[in-house]
Amino acid sequence: MKPHLVFFHQNYPAQFGPIIQFLLKHYEVDITYFSEHRPKPVFPGMEHRFYRSHNVPKFENPYFFTRYIELESRAMYGAYLAYEKQKPRDADVLIGHVGFGNLMFFHGAYPEIPTIGFFEIFYDLLGGDRPGFEPALENKLRRPIRNATQLLELEYCTKGYSPTRYQRSTFPQAYQHKLHTLFDGVDVSRYSPGEVGHQSELPCTWPKDAKIVTYVARGLESYRGFDIFMEMAHRICQVRNDVHFVIAGRPKTHYGPDLRYIQEPSFKEHVLKQHPFDLSRFHFLDWISESALADLFRLSACHFYWTVPFTLSWSFFQAMASGALIVGSDTEPVRDVLIHGMNGLMVPPYDVDTMVQTVLSALDHPQHYQPLREAARDTVVNQYSFEVCLPKLADFYLSALSPASRPSLQQSTLAAAPSI
Repeated sequence: MKPHLVFFHQNYPAQFGPIIQFLLKHYEVDITYFSEHRPKPVFPGMEHRFYRSHNVPKFENPYFFTRYIELESRAMYGAYLAYEKQKPRDADVLIGHVGFGNLMFFHGAYPEIPTIGFFEIFYDLLGGDRPGFEPALENKLRRPIRNATQLLELEYCTKGYSPTRYQRSTFPQAYQHKLHTLFDGVDVSRYSPGEVGHQSELPCTWPKDAKIVTYVARGLESYRGFDIFMEMAHRICQVRNDVHFVIAGRPKTHYGPDLRYIQEPSFKEHVLKQHPFDLSRFHFLDWISESALADLFRLSACHFYWTVPFTLSWSFFQAMASGALIVGSDTEPVRDVLIHGMNGLMVPPYDVDTMVQTVLSALDHPQHYQPLREAARDTVVNQYSFEVCLPKLADFYLSALSPASRPSLQQSTLAAAPSI
């Protein structure tokens, strides 16, 4: 009988999409995925099941300090009930994103089943906040409790992994022996240098001869330095008229206390009121497809990436794989991958003057920085591509099985999984 791997995540397929396709292609395994939301079609050869957070009568206004553990406990029980009612057969390995509390009740119900946790980030007690955007005191006091579910998972899981060295380092030293650094992988065939064809999905609303500076983030928020990018861009606009700025991302705050400090409905609206921006030079694309994003990186004369000490964005790796010239904030997550002067450029995170001069230099001397673009691409191909990462991640998952039940590789050619 084929080993049965069961995945849990609030969303489908999330970061598990490429590794699931790789496992299905290269190993004799059965896979079932439980999620609350399923915005994309199910991959052929696997099963999908829905779970719902347990509905508690009169569950209103949970206590502020224990709100997250209450919500996660509802998810824990909902996932457990769905598994009991809908599982095709017992799991041989349980795999899940521990931040949503999906695996916890299985430790008590099925202590014999190995569990593998994806540990994304540990909420920092001392750092990570932006000056001027500190959370309210109550939120700071709550941080140890916000980590409660992850601490329990660290104690009870068989083993776990984090995608980057920095993210792994945020977890307590006492549990580092249980954690491994394993990246999800980047589709370097999709994200690659090249020309933008006539059939591109990218809505090019800027002059064809414009120099393009790009910014990409899930949300236009302070955690990803949207306001710093706009300040830098405004200054560049004042000294050059051939530069346009293309921004991909939703005008929404996903992380951080932005809305606590502003009057406007979104951080984007707040930032746009700070200067008399020439909005004819700024192109806000909102959310775009992966195909359009790949073309955007190909057009980029310079890509600006900024983050507080937090998770490292997929767009950062995708831009590097595309051969974009990265100007990144000199913060711990970025230093995991970017080496100043070798595969990109780093700038002090709050020194806008240096950012302006760095970007202007990149625009003035593109050939001088071509080796950095090539090195950025090489970095991702050699260290973070699907071809490199997915075999390691598959081996990590399957090593939780007993040697007798561990499947062997079905194909000698380790082709990358399709992009998700």
